[in-house]
Amino acid sequence: MAKILEVNNLKTSFFTHLGEVQAVRGSSFSMNEGDILGIVGESGSGKSVTALSVIKLIDEPGKIKEGSIIFNGRDITNLSNSEMSDLRGNEIAMIFQDPMTSLNPVFTIKSLMTEVILRHTEMSKKEAVAHALHMLDLVGIPEPESRINAYPHQFSGGMRQRVMIATALSCNPKLLIADEPTTALDVTIQAQILELLLRLKKETNTSIIIITHDLGVIAEVCTDIIVMYGGMMMEKGTVDEVFYEARHPYTNGLHSSIPHVISGSRGRLIPIEGSPPDLMKPPPGCPFSPRCPHAMKICLEQAAPMFNLSKTHTSACWLLHEDAPEVEGYIKGGDQID
Repeated sequence: MAKILEVNNLKTSFFTHLGEVQAVRGSSFSMNEGDILGIVGESGSGKSVTALSVIKLIDEPGKIKEGSIIFNGRDITNLSNSEMSDLRGNEIAMIFQDPMTSLNPVFTIKSLMTEVILRHTEMSKKEAVAHALHMLDLVGIPEPESRINAYPHQFSGGMRQRVMIATALSCNPKLLIADEPTTALDVTIQAQILELLLRLKKETNTSIIIITHDLGVIAEVCTDIIVMYGGMMMEKGTVDEVFYEARHPYTNGLHSSIPHVISGSRGRLIPIEGSPPDLMKPPPGCPFSPRCPHAMKICLEQAAPMFNLSKTHTSACWLLHEDAPEVEGYIKGGDQID
């Protein structure tokens, strides 16, 4: 299957008057056509900045310092703003975290959607309106003929999110990036939105990146997972590998801090002690080392390389090194990636 996206050694920083905030520090990953990739991590881990870097929506004082972004076989790393404008909304689309702030409140849904369609296609205005109605119907907006003339504030949170999805998919993008698509929605609407994304992926074969802190969302819809912390990738693999064969203490900490619905289980949730690192002065070693129960001296001094555990599973932890001490319940091994 053809690669749709390849990101190599991505480094993105924000240069403030107080200093450089190193938001993303060397991320590398790829995804194939039709994949659903989940990027998970707590707030400040760099997951949203990674996605914004891919679509090149990093505004001043932010800057992509290093790395390359290959989309659909084309290097888009150094494209101009006008060239990226042609790409955004057309071949790459994004659903932003808060639809209420993403949808202009003084324009109707028809105006917002047709502007995107007319910008990126050769449709007439009449055809653009008809296509917008079709997309609203596709995402489950009831009575789209009347609702298309409404304003964003006249929709519920779940319906606004559906409008965002309809707008993002209106030009048949090859890659859809969804930043916290279920945040602030109740669980019923969350399930509907996730089901919608899965159905649209099957119908259009659009590749999807979902950014979230919710492991439940990841388990529901994704084929592959990247776990980020402190601006760096801690682990990546298939859903089964990351959920059932996790080989990084941070990933295991995430699993321990969420409830598991098991009949008769009364186990307490185990929080990850401590706070995320200051990315203005990130630690020289593994960013998770100050909070890691298994941290060694080398963890504090030098970030671990990625270790290959399978063709699809890698983890950045010194415990995987052949010379690392044995840790109960933790299997070491894997080929180090230089």
